[in-house]
Amino acid sequence: MFFSRKLLLSLIVFAWLGVSLTGCATTPNYMSSDGPRYVGVNHTRTPLDAHDGMPMFVSWNIKYARDIDGAIETFQNTPELANADVILLQEMDLDGVDAISQALQLNYVYYPASVHPNTGRDFGEAILSPWPLYDDAKVILPHGSIKNGQIRIAARTYVQIPDAVILAYSVHTETALLSPSKRRDQVDVLLDDVSRDVPYVVIGGDFNTVTPLERNALLKMMADSDFIWATRDAGATVREAGFGLIMDYIFVRGMEEKDAGAIDSEASDHLPLWAITRISH
Repeated sequence: MFFSRKLLLSLIVFAWLGVSLTGCATTPNYMSSDGPRYVGVNHTRTPLDAHDGMPMFVSWNIKYARDIDGAIETFQNTPELANADVILLQEMDLDGVDAISQALQLNYVYYPASVHPNTGRDFGEAILSPWPLYDDAKVILPHGSIKNGQIRIAARTYVQIPDAVILAYSVHTETALLSPSKRRDQVDVLLDDVSRDVPYVVIGGDFNTVTPLERNALLKMMADSDFIWATRDAGATVREAGFGLIMDYIFVRGMEEKDAGAIDSEASDHLPLWAITRISH
């Protein structure tokens, strides 16, 4: 991954062009912490089933959930994705979540944050797993978009694998149009939600870090809360016009990173990330 003034200028121009094209219409947001909430049970694996003690995680922003068939093909043809214990998805609608769940035989919880003005469909975060999910919730992040007031959220649930209970978060913070300090506020609210009594936690998603300064600020915040960057060696997660950016991350607490990578896919402008970890006892 490399970064340049030309890249930053291009991103800023593109973002402000988006402002002019979408105008100042207000986005319909789901402001209740209770929902909408959707769950699906498509797998019967129990905590008594065998497990190797090395949880595998995936995080993927599937842009506007518009190429679900391509995403499913990527999952099915990639062992690092298809065999994940926890899959964290962003920019999803219910149909997309349900289709992936059915194709991969996974349980899921899904919380939309809003109706996206570009699609007219729900837009939010999902967590999928072959293992039982329970005690899920929606975390509403502060500071709506300066374009249209659209809010951002994280979806949260507990995942019962044989070796441990893992608290999992799928998160999507605001774009670079929001000031760095306000996006740090979003991460603060996310971290404040993480119970200190839970030994094993995974947080994954699109943090929209454009500059190295933003990335370093995020990494410091996560390290100060005892999280390690499990995908530090995965490389760029967004590749456009020869540029590479790290916008997507998987962080873990109570686990050690073992291996990680990003998979080439045409199903989104973001690449799917995977990380293999080991439970720390």
